[in-house]
Amino acid sequence: MAEEIKNTENVSAGSIESSEKRFHRALRVVTALIVLTALALWGVYMMSRPCDRTRTTYADFVVEEEDDLETVAENLGEQKIIKDPSHFILLAKLTFAGDFQPGTYYLSPSMDSLSILRTLQSGLTTSVGFTVPAGYTIEQLASALDRDGLADKDIFLEAAASPDITSLDVLGENPEGLSGSDLLEGFLLPGEYELSADADEYMMIIMMLDAFANFYNDDYRARADELGITTRQVLVIASMIEKETSVSKERTVFSGVIHNRINLGLTPVDELPEKPLCSPSKESILAALYPDENEYTYYALDPSLDGTHRFTSDENEYNAWIEELNALNDEQGEDQ
Repeated sequence: MAEEIKNTENVSAGSIESSEKRFHRALRVVTALIVLTALALWGVYMMSRPCDRTRTTYADFVVEEEDDLETVAENLGEQKIIKDPSHFILLAKLTFAGDFQPGTYYLSPSMDSLSILRTLQSGLTTSVGFTVPAGYTIEQLASALDRDGLADKDIFLEAAASPDITSLDVLGENPEGLSGSDLLEGFLLPGEYELSADADEYMMIIMMLDAFANFYNDDYRARADELGITTRQVLVIASMIEKETSVSKERTVFSGVIHNRINLGLTPVDELPEKPLCSPSKESILAALYPDENEYTYYALDPSLDGTHRFTSDENEYNAWIEELNALNDEQGEDQ
């Protein structure tokens, strides 16, 4: 009997030891998978980094009908929109992106490669209508709609400049120095729109202005009054935020910097751009209305060049940051 118990204990001990081995083996496999996944994600992140976060200007980029992935990558590299065509090609293959729509696109070296891939794949068309991307000017939007066969560029811009449109209440008072389609800049709210069969360029613009009017409610207008700025100035600030950062958590911090500079007289309201730089997103508009309460008056790109920024109220510290960035840019220029 004692021997049977002993044998049973040995079997149980052996089973426990075997189970522990299986557990540790499984744990090692899971750990290895996690590490490999993390490395893969890190690789995708590194390959997707923008060519130059400091260059926020947009330029035309043409994709011809016969262009394949390699041709597109080489052309992007030649135009300094991406840093490394081979990395772009690998990233496209890893994300199964390579079927690009022919046409003219507005791209910037400040865009990450994943955003560029999405833009080249999607265009503006959707299953139900069209999309107004955040950060586009009226000119860029008109060209993109024309490219995708949704509107005639010249007719769209002519409609945008028509007195019937520019006199609409949603635009507020027309400031001196602005006329034509410039009066609509920033008011064409980004988002997806359904397109009816009989919609023309005039109706498309009305749709976008109506969307802005429905979004920008009385509470937001009251908040602008509280800040001592007009709706158009809200959109100017929002467009500055849209152009400066793509990091969501930084938008209200940027807004705080801009409002602080206005309140301290470092950048008076009348020295802001006379019109919005682009169509800002809802997120940027809300950031412009509800800035972060901080004391920052300066900002600069983080030297990691990952798209984030550093903020300060010390001008000397800011100047030191700019020198650091200039030196870094010089080093990168020598490496290329």
